[in-house]
Amino acid sequence: MDILKCKAFVTSVDEGSFTAAGRIMGYTPSGISQLVSAMESEFGFALLVRKSNGVVPTKQGEYIYPLVQEYIDKEAAIYEAATELSGMYKGNVMIATYASIAAHRLPAIIREFTDLHPSINIQIEETTKNRIEKLVASGKADLSFCSRLPNQSYEWIPFDTDEMVAILPKDHPDARLERYPIKNCRKEDIIMPSEGDDADVRELLKKHGIVPNIRLTTLENYTAINMVAKGLGIGIMNKGITIGWDTDTAILPLDPPSSIELGISLPSLDTAAPAVKEFVCFAAEKLGAKIEDRSA
Repeated sequence: MDILKCKAFVTSVDEGSFTAAGRIMGYTPSGISQLVSAMESEFGFALLVRKSNGVVPTKQGEYIYPLVQEYIDKEAAIYEAATELSGMYKGNVMIATYASIAAHRLPAIIREFTDLHPSINIQIEETTKNRIEKLVASGKADLSFCSRLPNQSYEWIPFDTDEMVAILPKDHPDARLERYPIKNCRKEDIIMPSEGDDADVRELLKKHGIVPNIRLTTLENYTAINMVAKGLGIGIMNKGITIGWDTDTAILPLDPPSSIELGISLPSLDTAAPAVKEFVCFAAEKLGAKIEDRSA
């Protein structure tokens, strides 16, 4: 059935005249009349009663009107779905993330996702929490994998925790302890990765009232760990950073124990681009994270 004829019929009923329907659809009154007449010929019965001051539906027209409207609505739904799918399977997804998550969590997820959606381009920037916050706030990053960002209005999908640890030279007096007392940081030289911009470490020390004596800052976590190994100070960082590095250091959990919650954060899942939404849902499932039900 010709959708244009259906729209001409429904619009004529809604507006009460061919003239008004023509203005809405961009046709002359005669053009609308011809479309409706062609539909009537196809069905074999009249749909409208033509009057000098407009049109009204016949009994048959009244009966068929809601069915025709539903047909038009279905067409709109099909185009809407097609548009969404077109966007879903094409596009860019920019991720800002901790290096530890980029190294140990994302590779398998991205590999499987891009196998399913080869037209979606994934970009990653490994950086600090402060930098991640700026990237997401400015829209330069679509989403983040890190500890929770300060903006409480952002969507937050937690998927794991990461223990905070102390990195000590092996000959350090505390290296044989089961746990490193966080209060001991007051008397230590601290080597701070992320160019001294590690918000998780700073928040931890602030929580315990410790003003750190930062002796050195580095860009890379591995560089910081190697400096610790050479006796230049100690490091405090999340355990995920230390995975896979063979270093001559002692890695101790903290006393009292401390950890950070890791999750996916973005301004809004509901308004995210289709490709971004698809990736977030895919990653959350692979990480065992639960996305809140939006059906209510």
